[in-house]
Amino acid sequence: MLAKRKVFEPIVRTPKGVKLVGYGFLSKNQIKNDEIVRYKAQLVAQGFSQNLIFIYEKTYSLVLDATTLQYLIILVAQQGLYLHLMDYVTTYLYGSLENHIDMKIPKGFYLPNKANSKESYSIKLNKPFYWLKQWGRVWYNCLIEYLLKKRYRNDPICSCIYMKRSKNEFTI
Repeated sequence: MLAKRKVFEPIVRTPKGVKLVGYGFLSKNQIKNDEIVRYKAQLVAQGFSQNLIFIYEKTYSLVLDATTLQYLIILVAQQGLYLHLMDYVTTYLYGSLENHIDMKIPKGFYLPNKANSKESYSIKLNKPFYWLKQWGRVWYNCLIEYLLKKRYRNDPICSCIYMKRSKNEFTI
C-alpha cells in the first residue's frame, strides 16, 4: 500500500546538514483459538524525533467530543434514522505534506547500485506517514476539503460536524 499511495520518493543521497527521522516496526499477531494465525508488521516513522529537527505549525485535528456523539446517537434512535460508521483503510496515506521530511532507509529497502553506506542515503516522504506529528492534521484537512467540495456545511455549534441537506434527507 505504501508503494501504491506513493508515500516515498526514490532513495537518494542525503544532502549535508539534513536531519533524518527514524523509523520503527510495530508488530501484532492475529490470534484465533489460542494459535497465531498471522504475523503482522507495520512500518512507522519515529515522530518523537521531530521534536528537535522540524519546525511545523499545526499538528492538531478536531475530534468529536463524547457529549456530541451521544447526542447524535440519541437523535438517530429518536428519529428512526440510519446510522452508518466507517473505517477507512490506509486513512493517513492520503493528503500531502507541507514540510520536506527525510527518513532513514528502513531494513529491507534496496539501496541504489554502487551504494557504499546505508547512512549516506535517505527517503523523502510525500505523504503523512504513520506516527509523524502532523499525520492527523493532514488527514483532517484532506477530509474537510473533500466535504466542502461535496457541499457539506460546517455546523456553527460543533466544528467537527458537517451536514448536507437535500429535499428528502440530510447527512451528518
